[in-house]
Amino acid sequence: MFYKVIHALVSFYLRLFNRWEITGEENIPKSGPVVLVANHISLWDPPFLACSIRRPVHFMAKEELFKIPILGRIIKALGAFPVKRGKPDRNALRLAAKYLEKGEILGLFPEGTRSKSGELLQPHPGAALFALRSGAPIVPVGLIGTRTTFPLTIRGNVRVKIGKPVVYPGLYNNKITNEDLERVSAEIMLKVKKLLEEK
Repeated sequence: MFYKVIHALVSFYLRLFNRWEITGEENIPKSGPVVLVANHISLWDPPFLACSIRRPVHFMAKEELFKIPILGRIIKALGAFPVKRGKPDRNALRLAAKYLEKGEILGLFPEGTRSKSGELLQPHPGAALFALRSGAPIVPVGLIGTRTTFPLTIRGNVRVKIGKPVVYPGLYNNKITNEDLERVSAEIMLKVKKLLEEK
């Protein structure tokens, strides 16, 4: 209930200050685990991504955000969970796997940080690892214009382009190599790139 209320309020706020177009929402599986993968250019990316689909999304977010008064409590209540950057975080990995085992959506930004230039950065293998271990489809998403939203500008032009699910049945339930992770990560980011380039 809390998630739905906040989802509605944030959606209203975002639409109030932006021209916001969502395409491909039908590509989100209606049930079962999903790894949602998007490019990262703005602090507004998680709210826009979460509010563009109806199912709840659990984001892995840097632990510093959870130390900010009020904001930390809100994002935690919304299902986000902290991850320590720069070193392995077993607790974050365990929570991510747990959400997928429960058939929920995991939202990730494989670049690991915001791209200042807007160009895609080299992806980390986490998204590919979670998907291959859980058998979850990967849904690529292209986020365009999220830097232009309020309070930076009024009436930003934001587009959220959701691609078709990608599956790797040949790799599920098998030993996953570093080469597999690199290949899948590169393929998914290529799909994100194509979404960004489509008119």
